[in-house]
Amino acid sequence: MMTFDRVIAALRSTGVQAEVLNEIDSRAIVIRVLERLGVDVTSRAPWDQATSEGRQRPDGWELIPKYVGTNQCLMFLEGARSIWKFSCGADLLRVLEDCPALEIYVCDEEASYLLCSNHHDFVVGWGTALPWVARC
Repeated sequence: MMTFDRVIAALRSTGVQAEVLNEIDSRAIVIRVLERLGVDVTSRAPWDQATSEGRQRPDGWELIPKYVGTNQCLMFLEGARSIWKFSCGADLLRVLEDCPALEIYVCDEEASYLLCSNHHDFVVGWGTALPWVARC
């Protein structure tokens, strides 16, 4: 099953409400992340680009929602073909707990930060999330 389908299934089973951004809004986020953080999230292995901080943490996917806290966030998978808007980190965590291990990316609408939990068990951060990842 494709990873997109797994997220959709997790949203259904958890009852979490997350809006899927339309193509225009999704493209705007991809461009904003590139302009503000220097990361092309549509490329392969974006953690190799721009100034980032990374720590090997198999629980990175659980830590990222804690960074988000009560704020809204955007979550997407490798390639950023679909972007979901979550109301808070707790909702994001509920969905991730119901999914198999995924490579995820999380940012805010302003792209002040970007966080990734990748298939190498690293949590990687850019922007304002750099110091937080450094302390992980």
